[in-house]
Amino acid sequence: MYLFKYRFIILSSGLYLLFLCASSLAGEIKPGSGYFVYEDRDGNDGKRDISVYYHCPTSFTKVDPILIIMHGNNRKVLRFWRPWKPYAEQYNALILAPEFDKFDFPGSLSYHSGGIYDIGTGDEKPEKKWTFSIIDRIFDRAKLLTGSIQKKFFLYGHSAGGQFVHRYLTFTSGFNVARAVTANAGWYTLPLFTIDFPYGMGNSPANTGNLKKLFATDLTILLGNRDTRQTRNLRQTQAAKDQGLHRLARGKTYFQVGQEEAIRRNLQFNWKLKTVPGVGHSNRGMASTAASILLNRIPSK
Repeated sequence: MYLFKYRFIILSSGLYLLFLCASSLAGEIKPGSGYFVYEDRDGNDGKRDISVYYHCPTSFTKVDPILIIMHGNNRKVLRFWRPWKPYAEQYNALILAPEFDKFDFPGSLSYHSGGIYDIGTGDEKPEKKWTFSIIDRIFDRAKLLTGSIQKKFFLYGHSAGGQFVHRYLTFTSGFNVARAVTANAGWYTLPLFTIDFPYGMGNSPANTGNLKKLFATDLTILLGNRDTRQTRNLRQTQAAKDQGLHRLARGKTYFQVGQEEAIRRNLQFNWKLKTVPGVGHSNRGMASTAASILLNRIPSK
């Protein structure tokens, strides 16, 4: 599977990726663009090889920020990652884009919803086997490869990646995340225990402690004000439609429900809601605003 996957990528992307393949074999992060292979050994069925594409500015140092970006449902990580390279240079940040392919991470349960449950049995998995947990291990590997002393990373996801980001923050401690942006997600896990997972937190591994940490996170729900189309990939279950008819409406519902629940529980609420004018369902269109939110005001260490 490993050889087939990378042979396909090389053939489909040409000489540009030949350079990337050469850089990955050394298991290093060098200035410029490349990828390394993270061998995850805490998965359900033994080792899984995850390509992590990166762009590292020449002037990147061990104290500069690290941003992890999560791709969409089509899993086309290269198309997703390329628009972010100029922002790596602008903010002198290392940008990482892990690839969660459909072979090792099939369906929304394995990727969008973080792999909390086994897709065959429906049983809850140990947390170290969640897809969510891989992100923290990739961060640790990137620190090792660069000598970074950063204790936290920045996190961004668009569409299915936006689903991943807000659920990662919901079901993990989010301790390693300095700031996060979830952009144009198709539907949400609402911060309510009165609605069962995956549309709410009821009957899930989460507890009230998760809510406290989630609401305290520096999280921006970023929405394109033209993301109102009924695309074929937009979930149309009744529970999803109850959140709104399109992605713009559903994002606003998520923020409103979170704000109301935080007030009801008297919890700190650090979320923000921002719309990007003239942008529909586009990672490229959201990238500039997201990069500014995430990296333009780096918190003190």
